[in-house]
Amino acid sequence: MKKRSVLTTVVAVGVLAGVLCGCGSLSLNLGGGEADRMKNYVQGYLDLTYLGQANDDYLQEMDLTEEEAQERYEQGLQVEVEFFENAIGIFDYPTDEITQRLTDLYKEIYSHSDYTVVSANKMDSGNYVVEVTVRPIDIMTNFTSDDFQEIFEQVMADMGVTSQEQLEAMSEEDYQKADNLYAEKVLDLVESQMANIGNGEEESYTVQITDDGDIWTPSQDDFDAIDLAIIDYSSFGY
Repeated sequence: MKKRSVLTTVVAVGVLAGVLCGCGSLSLNLGGGEADRMKNYVQGYLDLTYLGQANDDYLQEMDLTEEEAQERYEQGLQVEVEFFENAIGIFDYPTDEITQRLTDLYKEIYSHSDYTVVSANKMDSGNYVVEVTVRPIDIMTNFTSDDFQEIFEQVMADMGVTSQEQLEAMSEEDYQKADNLYAEKVLDLVESQMANIGNGEEESYTVQITDDGDIWTPSQDDFDAIDLAIIDYSSFGY
């Protein structure tokens, strides 16, 4: 049985996996000159990952149907949802209803993604570097792990549990009920701040796209760095 501490602040552990849409290797037949094709690819990748949008050129380049593209977008959302459940909110027994509610919440959060594909420049090596600016979504900066811990402690107190010993003595059924109530209250808190959602200061990133002869290979590590910047989790130590 998993049980968090009732009296001590929980420090979130784990790392947000940023591999969302998977870049792979490309022919980059996206129209325009070579530099424009690089920009168009990065734009298409980001639009699909965070907005669930894909134009015909991008779908053709990635050999995706609209249904497959939507599935990739949903998979990316699920990565973020699982990160929140396991490392931010720390829900031990998330129900299907909680997970769906959190998925809907992240769709709304992602819709506020603020990024700009600025330029694509060819280096002496023949590879390209695409500059991207990001203004991180600030919704999570309204909270800390202490805020969520206070909710957990209040839920437990309402059930008459105020010590670690009482927590350990709880039945698994009672603990799951408490965990579900805690998850609902955490989501209530986050949703209450959605009207105030905004974006932070602009940050600059680059995506290198390497010439491998007949194909071009974008750097997944570079896309992961952008992914970590899209939502500001700094108040939780990320």
